[in-house]
Amino acid sequence: MRQVDAAEPGEKLKLDNLNFQLNTFAIVNESRGKLYELLIVMQQNPELSIDIQGHLCCMTNDRNNLSYQRAKAISNFLRANGIENSRVTFQGFGVTNPIYPIPEKNEEERAANRRVEILILKN
Repeated sequence: MRQVDAAEPGEKLKLDNLNFQLNTFAIVNESRGKLYELLIVMQQNPELSIDIQGHLCCMTNDRNNLSYQRAKAISNFLRANGIENSRVTFQGFGVTNPIYPIPEKNEEERAANRRVEILILKN
């Protein structure tokens, strides 16, 4: 996660290997390390402010606001571990900003669309 340290305001970074249980905002155990990496970067860079942006794949709409709930879960984790509210915002984009057109052709495209991005607001 070193790239976050060097990122400029306005840059978007994808959190690779941050996965959720199917159709939920519960983070799978294998992805918890990614959350702690982000937390450490936030702790080591007290001026860093971010916007967490959730995206979905595979469906035509986000009926359950799942992308928002997933972004919020990451924000809640950071806040619960001492990161000030003013440094973290979040939003869900559902399927409105896919990398690949929906319906996707294969799992690789679905995985690319199903992502969390970090927008650097201040560094």
